[in-house]
Amino acid sequence: MSFGSGGIRKKQLEEIVCRGEAGRTVRIIHFRFVTTEATANGPRDRIGAHEWQTVSGEKVKLIDADLYEVVSSGELLRRLS
Repeated sequence: MSFGSGGIRKKQLEEIVCRGEAGRTVRIIHFRFVTTEATANGPRDRIGAHEWQTVSGEKVKLIDADLYEVVSSGELLRRLS
């Protein structure tokens, strides 16, 4: 997935299955921003910030290794896988 003309893209790292506070199952996608730059030794990927969101596009914040928070609602999601 690319954004703008700068060549920044989001690389999917993993899909995480979580359980919400109300018992619903939620899938989170973990992304990392990457850009490719030309160097004297050839192209080089520069890695950037991480981002998490649900498969439906809601922004998610990492609390710790097994706990996430849906930004818009404050719902806590506990990692199952």
